[in-house]
Amino acid sequence: MDTIKINVNKQMDGYSFSITPSIRELIKKLFPNAHPANNIFVGYDTKSDFEIYVGKLESHIYPALLGVDNEDDLNKFNEIQFIDTQTGNILHKLTPRDEKV
Repeated sequence: MDTIKINVNKQMDGYSFSITPSIRELIKKLFPNAHPANNIFVGYDTKSDFEIYVGKLESHIYPALLGVDNEDDLNKFNEIQFIDTQTGNILHKLTPRDEKV
């Protein structure tokens, strides 16, 4: 399956992760039981603490944002890209089959 792009917007007090309406529709079509979110906000302190005690935040953001919790379903994506909305640069890439969610 194709690459899923997640927009990352840096704000004054944290990060906002979001997907486009077309990605939400694709997810709903592919996985009828999925409940994708419009966006997820994570404060800087929360992100920092999370990464110290749990691991990379991105590995947990994309399943929650896509509303898909079945590992087999997530493995159908070739790549998840986190894109900076200001610059268009890829901040982080994940290959779901290599991640343990």
